[in-house]
Amino acid sequence: METITSSYNLFVDSSRSHTTGSKGDDFLVNLQDAGVHAGDGEHIRLNLENFSMAKNFSDVNVNNNHVLVRATVDGTNFLTNQEINLTKRNNKSVFDLAADFKDQMIAALNAMSSFGTVSLKANTLQPSSATVSTDNIIVFTLVYTGTQLTSAAKVYVQMFANESDSYELLGGDRIEGDISATSTDTSIDVSVSTTVKEITFTCRYPAQRSTMPFIYVRAPGVLNTNIETKGLKDNSDDHKSDTAHSDILGRVVVESSEWVQYTAQTGREFFLDIHQKQLNFLRLRLTDSHNRPIGRKTNTNTATGSGTEQSTLGNLNFSAVIRFDIVKRRTVQMLETERYQPNVPARFSSGIVNQLRNGKDTFGLAPGY
Repeated sequence: METITSSYNLFVDSSRSHTTGSKGDDFLVNLQDAGVHAGDGEHIRLNLENFSMAKNFSDVNVNNNHVLVRATVDGTNFLTNQEINLTKRNNKSVFDLAADFKDQMIAALNAMSSFGTVSLKANTLQPSSATVSTDNIIVFTLVYTGTQLTSAAKVYVQMFANESDSYELLGGDRIEGDISATSTDTSIDVSVSTTVKEITFTCRYPAQRSTMPFIYVRAPGVLNTNIETKGLKDNSDDHKSDTAHSDILGRVVVESSEWVQYTAQTGREFFLDIHQKQLNFLRLRLTDSHNRPIGRKTNTNTATGSGTEQSTLGNLNFSAVIRFDIVKRRTVQMLETERYQPNVPARFSSGIVNQLRNGKDTFGLAPGY
């Protein structure tokens, strides 16, 4: 049984901080003056009550826009590898995403110099427009002016999981591990014609405009009881179990192109039970589903834009309400029953117990009766 003995609301605005190293999406709060501490038999519980931030990051970003293209015309000698980086933007439809992927692929093959001039074959891009009914699977055929390719020619389109979530965005198979310059794995189907100068690219699954449906609010550095699955950890974190200790306080739905907002309904949706008795510092860090900074690589400050300080001097920040509950839990190790209080004053009591044996009056009777 739990009892809340006291509660505190912490109102957070991460746009400005006096703490060195604090950022708009990695905010440090000094709580020494707040006096958040628990007594004997008590613990501290953090609850995410409210969260709000402007969506100042693009759906296509550095965490999901990378594709590696490798090709050989004779089956032995590989041309220069080309890296595709999809345009960082918010696509209005899968058609816009497909058109960008097609344009980037044309540029990559043209840069290899062995295909001549590469262009799109008319009426082959699928989806064909933003208004048609579609299964969202991207398909297109490119034509080239160079020498006719033989059956030995291969084109590999590779999406490495540790590098990018582009396999989710475009609808391909991820390649496990770090990026490799010599791998011959492929994430989508590529068909090289031996009779006409055409190369057809077919993604294997439906594409999607974004790969980040949630923002995860984490509280690193506090000992707690939450757990998370391996997929929510850093991709490079190799642990044997499917689960691990978690610092996730809550997650917020990215439900519009302008704002990310959350308000608790019951007060117990997202919480952390903290083992320590006193909380002097609190770090609130925002990540995507793979524990990466929002829309950018680690050790950089800008998710979208030409500036370099979006999370420190710019507008990548949030506001939130965190409730601290001091929770007292009854345990079998401690006697917490109330002291017996007789309902008859001692001066009026005879001091002789006269009600025994399940209520039978035994006063004056011999033992055994």
